[in-house]
Amino acid sequence: MGMLLRGFKYSYLLLVAHLFSAYSNSQTLGAPIINVTFGEGDADPNTVGPPLSTGNTDFTYTTDLCPPPGHYTVMRTINVSGCFNNSWIPLSSDNTPNPDNYGFMMIVNDTTRFTPKILFVDTIKSSLCAGTQYFFSAALINIDFPSNCSPRPDFPRFIFNIETTSGEVIKTDTTGDITYANGTFGYKMGEYGFPFIMPAGLNTLVIKIKVGRSYYYNNCGDDFAIDDIQFRPFGPDVNITFAGATIDTKVVSVCFQDNKTVSMTGGASGNSAIQWQQSIDNGTTWTDVPGATGNLYSRIFSTPDTFLFRLRASIPSLIANPNCSSVSNVIKVEVDGLPTKFNATNNSPLCAGQNLVFNAEGGASFIWTGPNGFSETSPFPHIFYSTLADSGLYYVQIITVGGCRVTDSTHVTMIGVDVVVGPDQLICKGTTTQLYASGGTSYSWSPSNSLSNANLANPKATPDVTTTYKVIVSDDFGCSNTGSVVVKLLNSVALKAAFTSTEYICRPTDTASFQDMSQGKIVSWNWDFGNGQTSSLRNPPTQQYFMNNSTEGFPVRLTVTDTSGCTDSIFHVTKVANNCFIAVPTAFTPNGDGLNDYLYPLNAYKATNLLFRVYNRYGRLIFETRDWTRKWDGNFRGVQQSSGVFIWTLDYIDASKKKVSLKGTTALIR
Repeated sequence: MGMLLRGFKYSYLLLVAHLFSAYSNSQTLGAPIINVTFGEGDADPNTVGPPLSTGNTDFTYTTDLCPPPGHYTVMRTINVSGCFNNSWIPLSSDNTPNPDNYGFMMIVNDTTRFTPKILFVDTIKSSLCAGTQYFFSAALINIDFPSNCSPRPDFPRFIFNIETTSGEVIKTDTTGDITYANGTFGYKMGEYGFPFIMPAGLNTLVIKIKVGRSYYYNNCGDDFAIDDIQFRPFGPDVNITFAGATIDTKVVSVCFQDNKTVSMTGGASGNSAIQWQQSIDNGTTWTDVPGATGNLYSRIFSTPDTFLFRLRASIPSLIANPNCSSVSNVIKVEVDGLPTKFNATNNSPLCAGQNLVFNAEGGASFIWTGPNGFSETSPFPHIFYSTLADSGLYYVQIITVGGCRVTDSTHVTMIGVDVVVGPDQLICKGTTTQLYASGGTSYSWSPSNSLSNANLANPKATPDVTTTYKVIVSDDFGCSNTGSVVVKLLNSVALKAAFTSTEYICRPTDTASFQDMSQGKIVSWNWDFGNGQTSSLRNPPTQQYFMNNSTEGFPVRLTVTDTSGCTDSIFHVTKVANNCFIAVPTAFTPNGDGLNDYLYPLNAYKATNLLFRVYNRYGRLIFETRDWTRKWDGNFRGVQQSSGVFIWTLDYIDASKKKVSLKGTTALIR
């Protein structure tokens, strides 16, 4: 590896990898007879692979991550940060990466030479077929950055030889300069090689790859990586697919219990003979299927395993030799056994109301069943709002891609609160309703401002607007759950029945009047006067009453209805008096015996604007009232008045609207 020179700029030609010969449209490559992939590593990018066998190369093996000039190492990446002043490109994988990108490649630090040097040599000892075309190739890449060499780059070039064991060159070709790689879309290797027709009379061949001489004495520019050195036969174009499936179907899965027949179909171009092959070690080795030489191959699969199939083809006279055949694409039959690493779990115990989560493993599809009609096909179904009723045993069928199935179960334990809330309600504004909740030991309702007690299970609610009441129900284990109930108001204005009426009526016959004082958007009135009469008028006509000596009163009821259908009622008793003749007693005895202890105008039931006054003999006002039921007890300013004569005056308007003024005297007797 040469010294990195700085400060000198030059232009260079970026060359595209040259493929010596394109494959024929009617031919397919066969299985490799020589296939050097350098093996696979592990997740550590600094892992070094094993060397080539002795005699396979003239370069010297090293385990150094930065191989010195004339040496090579085997790694899965070019991970030489810091080596040679970071003059090598960062190649992240080899030419044939597996899913983990752990494949190895041969990384070479070449040096100045004036003669070619053997990079790889091997002898083909397998039986080859005269007249059959083969392809000798390798994947190569220049790993130098363009700024590596100055004043001029020295690009590596490779010589591919096919020789006899005595050293006679049968065919040779040269790659030309392998120019700098283009990393715009990621650095990648290019495949180089050429076709070769096997001559008659030879039993063995020697394949050889040499690195050409270094033309400039700057000891740099010849650094490269190589991978996938192959020698493969050409043969008829051959393809296979599953019978009755699309051409894109690469894998068919079945269950061993079903003893299912799987059919494959294929063919080759030209007048070719064909032979079906099988591999049960993931393609490492292939064996011919006895008697399977037709275009259709069918087989019953009853043993759990993975089977790979392909078709090889050649001219009929050479079909017995796999080294003279091309091979088709590979298709796979997965014969599933019963699931073994399966499991079904859940996240209980849970408080009711929490998210109940199930999980199943070990299959490609799942069928769940459980309490309360539970049914799901997800590997991890949920019951987002669980209840106590979700406790119980749940079963899941765990099914492979091929249809083999086992059944597992998991038990769910639900604890805590399973809230039951009373139904939504429709009420009239201004009325009270009762809410209902159960399932716990403590309750908290909100909003609380229209409730009798927010911490009761069944509080009374008097909402002023339509309200959704929420309740948090808790138990003694710390579990809680929520519920809600809507109380909807039918009307926006509260309905209130009210009326004024005659307070007393007098025997034997009398009349009473009534006036509606109700509030709300009222559309109907229903009066029942207690005398056998009813009315639907807002303000009904005067009512006539007839009374005997045992009649004490008449019950009067008013029921009103508003535009929303809400109703309200008020009940009042019209009292019956023995007579309505107003008189003032001529004497009274305020001694506390319960008999004639007060002075007041008697029977003033129908009097209005009443004024009753009492004067002593000196003309001093000692008692006055406008309420006839308020009575004088014979005291003035807390002092008992002495026996004697007192003067009274009485003014009022009678039932006929006539003003009456009376005056008289009453004796106070002690």
